[in-house]
Amino acid sequence: MALALGIDTGGTYTDAVLLDQERGELLASAKALTTHHDLALGIAGALREVFAAAARREPAPAPADVALVGLSTTLATNA
Repeated sequence: MALALGIDTGGTYTDAVLLDQERGELLASAKALTTHHDLALGIAGALREVFAAAARREPAPAPADVALVGLSTTLATNA
């Protein structure tokens, strides 16, 4: 399974989505609070949540299945 992982760090929330690239199907989405003092904490929280949500599927996607990662932010725009 070839997965795409999208992460967006915003002013309030960090969002994550997990897509099955072969089927064009959204497998899971999740949010975590953006941690301005250390953005990695909010990103890690969103990643944990999106894979926890995806784990309910059969077969459960694994981080090792991720072939593409996209990271975006609106923090600079909002500043």
